[in-house]
Amino acid sequence: MPRRRRKSASRPTLRRAGMIVLALVAFGALIWLATRGEMPVARGHRPGEPDFGDRIRVLAARRGVPPGDIRADDPIRKVDGVFVRRWTVTVPDSSTAKALAGDLAAEAAAWEASLDEKRPGRGEAAALRIGLGHEAFDIRIRLAPTAAKAAARAPRYPTPTPVPTLRPTLPPDAHGRLAILLDDAGQSFDLVPRAAALPEAVGIAVLPFLPHSADTAAEMHRTGHEVWLHLPMEPRGSNNPGAGAILVSMSEAEVRRTVRSALNSIPFIVGVNNHMGSKATADLRTMTWVMQELGARGLRFIDSRTTAATVAEEAARAQGIPTGRRKVFLDNSADPAAIRRQLDRAVYLARRDGEAIAIGHLHAPTLQVLERELPRLSARRVSLVPPSKLTR
Repeated sequence: MPRRRRKSASRPTLRRAGMIVLALVAFGALIWLATRGEMPVARGHRPGEPDFGDRIRVLAARRGVPPGDIRADDPIRKVDGVFVRRWTVTVPDSSTAKALAGDLAAEAAAWEASLDEKRPGRGEAAALRIGLGHEAFDIRIRLAPTAAKAAARAPRYPTPTPVPTLRPTLPPDAHGRLAILLDDAGQSFDLVPRAAALPEAVGIAVLPFLPHSADTAAEMHRTGHEVWLHLPMEPRGSNNPGAGAILVSMSEAEVRRTVRSALNSIPFIVGVNNHMGSKATADLRTMTWVMQELGARGLRFIDSRTTAATVAEEAARAQGIPTGRRKVFLDNSADPAAIRRQLDRAVYLARRDGEAIAIGHLHAPTLQVLERELPRLSARRVSLVPPSKLTR
């Protein structure tokens, strides 16, 4: 009988050996790429480029836009806790505008940022809102006027050199009272000792349900400062106001229970001001329930005025609650020079109107300016008073 041939066992072995060799080659190639700095990187917030504004400049330059046609951070506003930076880029034609808008949309996706296309205004080819969490960029792409239109609009006489508009001069004896309230305390205790070392008249507004809410309030009270509850309220848009927020969708019982929980979480409070709240403070029904709870405890209220449509002050006064309103935000910009200018504005308004409430935040640049400037207030004919003194 013929002998059957035995199947070779070497083929699977050779196949496995070949796969191992290929894997080793691929692994070696990856190591070689990494050592040459050519390893692919994840898209998103790129190392070395922490400011999205730098990318705007780069993308505009690639489309032939000179630096002089870019107006950056003019202005910077704080809207519902988000610093909104306005950028205006002037381009020569609509095709460049369209291409630059596409570049910015792709860059926003690379940074994993939100993108909202707005309706362009007059003279604008595109308007984009790019959200990065703590800040947002309001980018307006404008078309440069044609030579003919520019000539038609050219003035017949030479244009005078612009000069800054000066504030009206106040009488030398004009005196005012200024109150300062520092918001957003409670997340960290690091800056609390510096805040506690400021003049006792400076108040602190503490967010509820944070890791250091209670001990921040206790330390500031111990050192003679007023403690306020910084009550989170619903904003317009998608920003999260945080734990314990008042929402317009809540029932009366839910609003009252939420307010009571927040009040009970912070010791030594003398009053309340709103955190965010551009939507909630515009709702009279919700604000009435909130103010009834504050009135039951004999507390005061300061309207942070995060929207021009606010009815919070109206609701508070209707309940007989001593109330004040914010006139100046000190630190929409984290630049110390800008904070100093806002403090100067607060001083001017206090002397002009007799009193003013300024709101800042528990941030290092803000503390730096206050540490330097507050000792000089009396020489500027302004008295620093606790925030409660400017409620009525």
